[in-house]
Amino acid sequence: MKQRQEILSRILIDHFGTGTEPGNSMNPDHLIRLGLMNEVERTYRKLGGVLENVPLRFGSWDIVLKDFIVELDEEQHFNRYRALTLESFVYHEIKGFDVVDYTRYCAHYEPECVKKSTWGKYWTSPSTEKQFGMPGERGKLSRNGSPRWKQRAFYDYLRDVFAMISGIPVIRISVYDKIKIGHQLKSVDIILSDNNSFDLNEIPKFIERKAILL
Repeated sequence: MKQRQEILSRILIDHFGTGTEPGNSMNPDHLIRLGLMNEVERTYRKLGGVLENVPLRFGSWDIVLKDFIVELDEEQHFNRYRALTLESFVYHEIKGFDVVDYTRYCAHYEPECVKKSTWGKYWTSPSTEKQFGMPGERGKLSRNGSPRWKQRAFYDYLRDVFAMISGIPVIRISVYDKIKIGHQLKSVDIILSDNNSFDLNEIPKFIERKAILL
């Protein structure tokens, strides 16, 4: 839900300060020089990408702060396609989130992604079909599946590669992550949805602990 991102953005900007947008595309020559172009293309093809030239421009960032970027990953980000991207060797270097946790979320919470993201442009659109081919039956992932899900997974992957090669720290926070509040563990989803000021104050501390690892 957009409301969760808006709440998170307000809290984090108040705490960390706002930053400057770093751009949202990569130069193929730069990737070639770094020895990453083949891996990016391999990941695109694994997802069923059909364009001759791999798309290297992705959507806007979620929350750009003074010293790092925070991406809020909601239900639609966790499915088999995102799990495929997490198999890339680039994740041996990326420290902005726990890849093991994310892989587990993709396996465990894919039904939540199906519930949320099978209608309208959440499933397919002309632009995503140009990148990943024709869709399968809505809600069915056994064959062609969802071009939009594939695009979202690939764009998340591109953001992670961009962060790695640019040196711009990117922290991912999932709605399924748990934060200890008092004697309880509460999910980020519950904290943002309840919009309780006491619980919300724990989120910047959670982000700071992640930032230490970058």
